[in-house]
Amino acid sequence: MAGIYQEIWNADQSQNGIDAIWDNEQGNEKSGFVMVNSKLGSDTATPALRVLSSVHIPEHKKTTYDLVTKLFNNYSLPEPRPELETPQERQEVHNFVSAIVETAPMQVARDYIARQTGTTVSNKRWYNTIIEMWFRRFSSGGDPGLSGFEHVVVGEQEKGNIQGYHFWWKYYLDDGYADMIDNGITGFEGLTDDRITYHGSKNKVGQMSFPESVTISYKWTAPDYETKEIRSLFKKIGGFFVGCSVEGLIAMGTVRAHLGAKAPHVAIIEGARYDMKLYRSPNNQHIRTFYPIFQGPADNVDGGGREEGGTRPGAMASQLRIVAAMVNPAGADIGSERITLANVGAVDMPVKNWQLRDKNGKSHQLEAIVIGPGNFHQIVLPGRSAQLSNKGGNIELLDDQGDVVHQVSYSKIQARNQGVTILF
Repeated sequence: MAGIYQEIWNADQSQNGIDAIWDNEQGNEKSGFVMVNSKLGSDTATPALRVLSSVHIPEHKKTTYDLVTKLFNNYSLPEPRPELETPQERQEVHNFVSAIVETAPMQVARDYIARQTGTTVSNKRWYNTIIEMWFRRFSSGGDPGLSGFEHVVVGEQEKGNIQGYHFWWKYYLDDGYADMIDNGITGFEGLTDDRITYHGSKNKVGQMSFPESVTISYKWTAPDYETKEIRSLFKKIGGFFVGCSVEGLIAMGTVRAHLGAKAPHVAIIEGARYDMKLYRSPNNQHIRTFYPIFQGPADNVDGGGREEGGTRPGAMASQLRIVAAMVNPAGADIGSERITLANVGAVDMPVKNWQLRDKNGKSHQLEAIVIGPGNFHQIVLPGRSAQLSNKGGNIELLDDQGDVVHQVSYSKIQARNQGVTILF
């Protein structure tokens, strides 16, 4: 099956998540989109560059975006300052959690935790889990009022630095639409709508093939809503997913942080590999921070069993490899998508009860054949089983024991051109 993080991503995209695309692509207004600036990291980039150049969220997806936006001005900016929660702010948290707790990505996360722990997760228990992990305050290092939600979603101040701040929607609003965060609050002298100054891309090699995440450096002109002060804070390097809703982000962070679930720390999402970085509170009960680190396109499995969805311990990498795929054929995809295998070894390779698996966990069983050394074999996908997404993804080759013995990935950019074969 697909890895848990890809499952959550898929569920989120089916509901309130929106598609991450480049600004030279055409967005689908019905499902929504966020455009990532294609000049990111180029010599033409300037401090005025908007990393997320355009966003369209359809009306039927706006509810949780509006509810989370109401929470952004509820927190004290400096980490050392105690948090004072008003009854109105407490009600806003309740409204928000009530709205996200039964959404599609949160249900995938809940079911995963239930399976992993062998327990029943009731509605009340699931609600309390979200409150405890993300909103319950804890102290650490002399800072008395910390919470995972504030750190990850809103952002905090430590001296002159930005701490956390890993939610793309918050960044987008601060980068030109920040009055939506203020909710009519007045009294800030010199507070502008555009509070982000771009300081350059920190994207790793290959990351520009995957608009689902960015890694950047920037300055945030941050308001302190309690003191009505404005502070200029700097983020030397910061990364976040692009296009997932806040409930999608919280769902991924919850399974990663849940002690009993023991979720993998590596994720493959839309063909890219991420280290899902997590730190907990001193008592291990709450999230301190959670964010993705882009590691590159999903690499070939090496038999070590370290990656999510990869080879189980003890399985050997195969001499049979995925070497090419027709992901986006001219005309109809069904019955025209093709995957090419090659025997790179020195002996015959019998293939019986082997499978190919797509990013959504759907499998196609291979016919029982023998592939000679140095020979190729092409598989046509009928469309009833595994399918190759044009939005990027990964393809896994499983042996007759169900072990993933080879894996490749491709990006949305590679899949863009119809009729072109992708080589791995």
